Amino acid sequence: MKRTPFLTSTVLTAVFCLVIVALSGAALFVFLSREKEQVLQNAFRQTDNLSRAFQEHSLRTVENVRQVLESLKEIYEKRGGGVIDTFEEAANASVARYAIRSREAQGTLFNLLSIADENGDLVLSSQRPFRALNVFERPFFRAHLSGVQEFIVGEPILGRATGKWFIPMSLPVEKPDGSFGGVILASVDPFYFSLFYRQVRLGPKGFVLFSGPTGKVLTGTVQDGDPPFGKSIAESNLFRSMMSREEGSLTCFGLPDGEKRIISYRKVAPYPLFISAGMSLDEILSPYYRRRTAAVLAAASFTLFVALFFAAAYSAFSRERKEEERFRNFFEQSSVGFAIVSPEGEWIHFNDKLCEITGYPREELLERPWRDLTPPEELVGEMKVMAKAIAGHWEDVFIEKRYVRRNGTLVDVDVSTKIIWKNDGSLRYFASMVQDVSERKRSERLLAKRAEELELHREAIIESMAMLAEYRDRGTGNHIRRTKEYVKLLLERSGSAALFPEKDLPLVWQSAVLHDIGKVGIPDAVLLKREPLTEEEIEIIRRHPLIGSEVLRRAEERLGPASFITYSRQITEYHHEHWDGTGYPHGLGGEDIPLLARITAIADAYDALISRRPYKEPVSHEEAVKAIMAGAGTHFDPLLAQVFLRCSDEFREITGRIPEENMPPDPLQKSRSDT
Repeated sequence: MKRTPFLTSTVLTAVFCLVIVALSGAALFVFLSREKEQVLQNAFRQTDNLSRAFQEHSLRTVENVRQVLESLKEIYEKRGGGVIDTFEEAANASVARYAIRSREAQGTLFNLLSIADENGDLVLSSQRPFRALNVFERPFFRAHLSGVQEFIVGEPILGRATGKWFIPMSLPVEKPDGSFGGVILASVDPFYFSLFYRQVRLGPKGFVLFSGPTGKVLTGTVQDGDPPFGKSIAESNLFRSMMSREEGSLTCFGLPDGEKRIISYRKVAPYPLFISAGMSLDEILSPYYRRRTAAVLAAASFTLFVALFFAAAYSAFSRERKEEERFRNFFEQSSVGFAIVSPEGEWIHFNDKLCEITGYPREELLERPWRDLTPPEELVGEMKVMAKAIAGHWEDVFIEKRYVRRNGTLVDVDVSTKIIWKNDGSLRYFASMVQDVSERKRSERLLAKRAEELELHREAIIESMAMLAEYRDRGTGNHIRRTKEYVKLLLERSGSAALFPEKDLPLVWQSAVLHDIGKVGIPDAVLLKREPLTEEEIEIIRRHPLIGSEVLRRAEERLGPASFITYSRQITEYHHEHWDGTGYPHGLGGEDIPLLARITAIADAYDALISRRPYKEPVSHEEAVKAIMAGAGTHFDPLLAQVFLRCSDEFREITGRIPEENMPPDPLQKSRSDT
């Protein structure tokens, strides 16, 4: 079944509205996805940098403790190895003073320094007054007693001598005969580490953990929480990751508090110790969630606007359909005119419908040959067609023409003529069917007018989409209208218009208005920032050609190849490339840059120069022309720049015809439209 104009118009409008909604939705999706990814990447970089700093601090501290213990061990073993007969005498003679001096030098690092003999009895301590204790059952003592010679960092212990938490760090000592002589112990204050960690605020529920090889937390800090000394993370993904790699980052539950965090960790090599820094995932993403809600509400408002537009268009199409149906019923209920005409042009026969079409009574029509019914300006052409048909021995001729009615008015008719030949090849007569198509012609003219209106609607919607990006950037609608005119002018003057199908030319310069549509995917915090942009923010703004191209690519996937989207993608993705290869986003150069993008680059740059922006005043037409020509061969195609120079006066005329609009100043926004 042939699709009616109403159905076709409705479907096309519905598809167009869906494409607009899909484009805005795709742009929103890309924007939100990239922003969330950027937020998470920033958080991972922050925790990684912190874990690196905390690792260096922790390693220096542990190394300091080890050096103190090794010094004490060396002095003790040297003094106890033959010069002094007993272990106790050696300790009292030398180590006590050193231990006290070390404690004073290290400040709050040590709770105390002590020495235990081979039985675990504390024989020397920096604590005053001295308190006798036995540490035989302590894990570090048992480890050295069993033969461990290395420096040990043990799990945190609540000290009996001091009543404070401490991290045991120890070395074994030997008697002069080489047998086990006891342990030199540093009771390290865990708060020495945690106080340093707290100098950096990681936000609510952020943490820094210093943990051992069994998963026990030696020290650390949890924001707004209790010290985690002695807690275990052995069942967490964080601990499993630590056991498989010396450094890394992940998202997991780092403590048994049900809080999901972004965590980075590093091994405090060469010791089997790890430092980790974590930030609450909810706290990291909370600003993003607020921005996402605002963006979704904006997209919903735009979707409602498109729906209202479709409803208005549908109503207009419905009225058009009713009018079309009235015309169709008229044709279907009426018969056609019929006539037989002699080779000399005299009537042989005709029906009443022909009289009705011409407005003549039968008697008067018989007296008027068909040539008298044809307007003189059309008769010459019709006679040539008929002469050619007779000479070529045609059988059928179709002519669209007009009749002059009895009252002097003209009526449009379609005349289908069957040429009847005699057996000897001579002409017998003409049998014609005449259909009054005046109503159809009026309907076609109306439909053509409607089609022109739809084209204007489409152009208005395209410009509205482009203005979304412009308005966010404090631009104006006239900027995109001028840009379209500039592109059209450069295409025509450079001869480039011949490279495109003629029917596509309006689409080509309409496509130019979408060159900055990707800016809808740039965060307001960057696009509207008052202060100078950072390098990272400049890179964010320079993503807008890729964002716009990606949105159009997704539309192209859904709609199939379409010249409009193809042209738009070329302009959107490449209009910031430079002739010398220094542009972005791909660094293309020369004729590798699509022609439409090279043309749009000149048009966009010229209009940016002569336009007022919140952060700049316009320059004169002459200064703008000089700037464009100065960029020929570097920023711009040198041949196109020469074309621009030759028609620069016409650029000035376009600017005067479509002047800059005055928009109310927005003190809270500042544009980066020309980055």
